[in-house]
Amino acid sequence: MFINPYEAVSSIQGTWKKSNFHTHAGTGPNTCGAYDLEEVIRLYKEAGYKVLCISNHDLFTDTSHFKEKYDMILINGYEYSQSNHMLCIGCKSMFTGEHQAAIDECIKEGGFVILCHPNWQYKEYWPWEKIDSLKGYTGIEVFNSVIGRLNGTGLAEDTWDYLLSNGKLVWGFGNDDFHRWYDLNKSWTMIFSESDDEDSIKSAIKRGSIYLSTGIYLDEIIFDNNTIKIKASEYGCYPKNYQYIFIGKNGQVLHCQKGEYGEYKLAGDEAYVRMKVVGEQGYTMWTQPIYNSEFFK
Repeated sequence: MFINPYEAVSSIQGTWKKSNFHTHAGTGPNTCGAYDLEEVIRLYKEAGYKVLCISNHDLFTDTSHFKEKYDMILINGYEYSQSNHMLCIGCKSMFTGEHQAAIDECIKEGGFVILCHPNWQYKEYWPWEKIDSLKGYTGIEVFNSVIGRLNGTGLAEDTWDYLLSNGKLVWGFGNDDFHRWYDLNKSWTMIFSESDDEDSIKSAIKRGSIYLSTGIYLDEIIFDNNTIKIKASEYGCYPKNYQYIFIGKNGQVLHCQKGEYGEYKLAGDEAYVRMKVVGEQGYTMWTQPIYNSEFFK
C-alpha cells in the first residue's frame, strides 16, 4: 500500500506555513549569533515566516514571550552540539548526553529531532554508520543553505536516499542555519497545518505534510490511481517550464519531464518516490516521499 503524506492537504482545511528551525540569535556564549534575539525574530516575521525556532548551540532558548507580539508560532529548542549536531525542537530543556539519549529525552518532552547538515565540511560529516545506529529522529536537513559559504555541501540528498533505501522513513527539511543577515531566507520548510499552534505544527511534521524549498512553491500534489501529479511555481515568475524529477530507491531517477506539471504512474514495485522540482532561475523544491508501507515496516 502506498502512503501519500500530502493527503491531508486536500482532506482538511489548513494553510501552508513557512518555517525555519535552525536559527542562531543573541550575542551571549554559545549563541553563535550576531544580533539580539528579538531583532532576529522581527527579521523572520518581515520575511514572511510563520514558524521559527531559535536553536543555539547547547543552549535552550525560550521565546514564548514573543509569540503574541509577532503573531508567530515560536517553538523552543536548541542545537545539540556536543558532537555531530542535531536540532532538538519543541522540547522543554537542554540535554547533555549521547545522541540517542538526547533524542529520547527530546521525544519524551514532546519534541522532535532533525539531524543537521549531513555533509558539512566533508561527505558524511554525519557518518551513515552512526546514523544507522540511531532511532526516533524525525528527519535530516536535506538542504542547509549556510554551508554554501562554509566547507562541504549543504545538500544531502545522498544521505536521504541512503536512509530511505534502507527502510528508514525520515523526512527532509530545509533550513537557513542563520548566523548573519545574509543567511536569511535562503532555504525553508513549508508546513501544511490546520491551525496556528505548536501541536498542529508537530502533527503536520509527524505525518510528513511538509516540503523544503529554496524558492519553488507547491501548487498541488495528487496521488490517485497509482499516479502522482505535481504542479509547482515561483512567485511572480512568468516562465512555466519547470523540470519535474521523480526519484526512487538509491537515488535512481525514475522519470523526468519539463513543463507546467509533472506526472508519473507507479509500476508498483517502488519502495518510494520523491519529487524534485527545478525552476528556470535555479530555485529548487523537494517533496517528501510517497512510500510503500510494506517496505517501511
